[in-house]
Amino acid sequence: MILDDIKTILGIEFDISKDDLLNIYIKKATTSIINYLNVDITTDVQTLYPDAIVEFVVITMGRRGNESLKQFSLGSKSGTFNDDLPNSVKTLLPYPSLRMR
Repeated sequence: MILDDIKTILGIEFDISKDDLLNIYIKKATTSIINYLNVDITTDVQTLYPDAIVEFVVITMGRRGNESLKQFSLGSKSGTFNDDLPNSVKTLLPYPSLRMR
């Protein structure tokens, strides 16, 4: 389901050649979300937060080839990329849990 949603958004619905790459990004999204939420690694974030994973992968695919880029400027437009989880992904997630030691 998640893979199909991503492929539809990116316009590569019937292109199975990108499945391996997309699955790597899905795993990266899953790990990033687990770390952000500070939940147990056994938490099934793919079932709980599929929209956040789709959003993360679409953003990551859009940055593909520019992963090391921190800032950009194109004419009068400029921007900055975070190493953090994008805000558009965070809005699709609950607040992170705090763990007491």
